[in-house]
Amino acid sequence: MKAVAAAAGVSLGTVSNVLNRPEMVSPLTRAKVEAAMATLGFVRNESARQLRAGSSRILAYLMLDAGNPFFTDVAKGVEEAARAAGLSVFLCNSNEDAEREADYLDLLEQQRVQGVLITPVDQHSSRLRKLPARGTPVVVVDRAIDDGEHCSVAVNDILGGELAIAHLLELGHERIAFIGGPLTIGQVVDRRDGGRSALRKAGKPESNLIEITTGALTVAEGKGAGQRLAGL
Repeated sequence: MKAVAAAAGVSLGTVSNVLNRPEMVSPLTRAKVEAAMATLGFVRNESARQLRAGSSRILAYLMLDAGNPFFTDVAKGVEEAARAAGLSVFLCNSNEDAEREADYLDLLEQQRVQGVLITPVDQHSSRLRKLPARGTPVVVVDRAIDDGEHCSVAVNDILGGELAIAHLLELGHERIAFIGGPLTIGQVVDRRDGGRSALRKAGKPESNLIEITTGALTVAEGKGAGQRLAGL
């Protein structure tokens, strides 16, 4: 920064303002400083800035399964919103592994990220409560949490299941297959329950909803479920 200040003919404080508070520097002076940076190949020492500020300009999205296109689409949205706010995003993949998720959360907290977005393996994990208490904001994605401590963004999967089955009933279908699993995933249970609700409202027995449970929400499991469905 001293070399940049000397090359631009300005004070060290002016260089600092260009980096951190550019609105405080006149356009002409800012252009001189930026030209000196370009000539000298200056790159901001972000690690040093983080040490002084106690936080970074980085968010993190800890997704549940990077192989699931749903989560990669969410990640794209996170990245676009962060970029518009002048922030970067670390993308992490727990791969539905609680221990791996915990390791990532420890690392992200140590890196002093500005905030963590997470689709958790267990939304009731005590670790999720500890992060905000220690100063790292958390937003839970694709899980509805109403504990007064976390923000969450989620889909109404019960309504989704109800709408889907109601649509098929309106088309005249009677026996309908529901494919999903495992039933430890809350969204799967909610969609199934929504489907059952639609049957009850239509005066149909819940047994008309034929359940084909999968071991995971993967393409391979979906192909296997399709073969079982064809057998029916």
